Amino acid sequence: MRAATSLATLAFCLVVSNPARAQDVTAGTDAETEAEEEITGEPGQILVIATRIKGQVETTQPPVAVLDEEAIASYGAGSLQELLASLAPQTGSGRGRGGGMPVVLLNGMRISGFRELRGIPPEAIRRVEVLPEEVALQYGYRPDQRVVNFILKDSFSSFGSETEFRFPIDGGFTELEQEFTLTKIA
Repeated sequence: MRAATSLATLAFCLVVSNPARAQDVTAGTDAETEAEEEITGEPGQILVIATRIKGQVETTQPPVAVLDEEAIASYGAGSLQELLASLAPQTGSGRGRGGGMPVVLLNGMRISGFRELRGIPPEAIRRVEVLPEEVALQYGYRPDQRVVNFILKDSFSSFGSETEFRFPIDGGFTELEQEFTLTKIA
């Protein structure tokens, strides 16, 4: 009797538990399909769908100027400070007010000071956005300063060195100064 009960239980378990089989997956997931179904445009209307670049500032005002990697390289700047100085005509207030430095953001976030950007080479910058004065208010600054947003590349590494050697012509001391920089963005 005990063997018959065990055998019946085993048969029941085998019948009830079917092995899992792989399912055919159509292109896209359910979430993507639902999102595509929700987006509809009217005839004669152009509908643009895109994602934001990581580090872009979310604002209703469009940038005054946008520089891509090629445009940044065309300035020939060796540091971000030199690049910012080269961009002075675009970063000055468009309303003739204020003559100070623009507000500087890194990947859309405030920084404590420009010194944080000192070691970043211009080659690590993916994009530069110069935003109008109204955007400065979002970050707690005066409304007479433009905003410069440096957007970094997703993956970047570089090694740099700078050597300075001074020697006297007529007496004095010889001086050697070296600086090494390692930048890694992951």
